[in-house]
Amino acid sequence: MRNRIYFLAGWLLFLVACEPKQKSLSYEEFIANDRKDIDEFMNNAEDSPFIGADSIIQLNYYPPNENFKVIAEIERINDDSQLTLGTSDGVPRVYKKHAFLKFELAQLPQQLLVLKGDDGLFLAFADLTNDDTTYGGGRYINLNFSDQADKITLDFNLAYNPYCEYNAGYSCPLPPLENYMKVAIEAGEMLYK
Repeated sequence: MRNRIYFLAGWLLFLVACEPKQKSLSYEEFIANDRKDIDEFMNNAEDSPFIGADSIIQLNYYPPNENFKVIAEIERINDDSQLTLGTSDGVPRVYKKHAFLKFELAQLPQQLLVLKGDDGLFLAFADLTNDDTTYGGGRYINLNFSDQADKITLDFNLAYNPYCEYNAGYSCPLPPLENYMKVAIEAGEMLYK
């Protein structure tokens, strides 16, 4: 009986030792997986802006560049001020001013205004690549942070085009004037065509 217990314990140790270790993803692999998921959504989801497309959709991106991944300080706006944004279809949208994100990029101080709407936080920005290699109406970055957070990772490699770039049936808010950056953000999604 004792030999049997030793054998089973040894076998369990062998199995645990032989179990493949979960490899952590490199930054490039993380971005590649994110882009693969987005392409899959664009091709297969019922709420894709490409629904009914007769060809395989593959979006265009800049190569991943960690220089466009920054830590931003969160400076909350503690009043009830609002901002009305123009949209691609001319129907304005009203947002609450929520916070400023302050960071350095290209050795220059930067600041972006985060807005809050019915769907949560909203960050749209424009930069010197618009109308050249990126969509002229600016790009968006999804983000979320708690009321207690004082910093956030802001990754421009995750910047994406609003749906109106692909389908005129969508209404897309334009970036607020505060978010027109005087640098070229050569990261994230590029023009589709």
